[in-house]
Amino acid sequence: MIRNLVFRVGLASVFVFPSAARTQERDLGGARPIKVRVHVATMSLAGDTATVSYVVENLRSGDEDLTSFQVGAPAPVMDMPAPRLGHWLTEPRYGDHRIAQWTLYHSALLHPGESTSELVLVAQGIPDLVRYWATPNLMAHPADITDDPERDDVFVFSDTGTTVGIVRVPASATPVSLTTRLLALMRRSCGALGWIDQPGVCNSIEVKLTHVRDALAAGDVERARGELRAIASELDAQHGAQAGKHVSDEAYALLHPNVLFVLGRL
Repeated sequence: MIRNLVFRVGLASVFVFPSAARTQERDLGGARPIKVRVHVATMSLAGDTATVSYVVENLRSGDEDLTSFQVGAPAPVMDMPAPRLGHWLTEPRYGDHRIAQWTLYHSALLHPGESTSELVLVAQGIPDLVRYWATPNLMAHPADITDDPERDDVFVFSDTGTTVGIVRVPASATPVSLTTRLLALMRRSCGALGWIDQPGVCNSIEVKLTHVRDALAAGDVERARGELRAIASELDAQHGAQAGKHVSDEAYALLHPNVLFVLGRL
């Protein structure tokens, strides 16, 4: 469950990911490739600084140990505090890529069925969608490792997907462009990501966002503010661990601060 949410202003930018394609080049001897679940445990914003933390579960549907976790970090990284449990090396960049990385020492790899403690990233920016990679213990199958400079085995053999991260705040934001961006993020959350699992909630938020755009086009700032406050209240009401809630922690961390960001610009 998202905790300690303090949302202020921010805006997203586009981040280009390294290749996300996985291959079947390794011979795992019948073992199943790594599969993880990435949970956004906390998200906070204070001024232009955002803090996000992840809990990564190495699922039992895979048989490989987790050795490192990477997440897209296009915003300037300010801090990566040492995780509370486990022996980790933290790095704000991965080679030439704007990717933050947590790596476990070989004696403390994460086995299937185990979860990390919170992995914390502090950066100058606000929440948006980024890619993650969860890398198995490649040394368990050294014959599959290549020296090919055109191929990075971390990206080739990792489990990968989309999560909430921190991106730069562009200087050219307007209330209209922010609302359009928010609508796109909401549709992603309701669509392929499945972070909002009730069509009625998705439709309700989309209608309100359309009203925000109409109000801004008409110069009716007070109406736009009222609609945005209604969206924030709906997200609050639909988010939580109780049965019958339809907004996941990831959707809440992504959308709620952006709603308040638009409000902060009006």
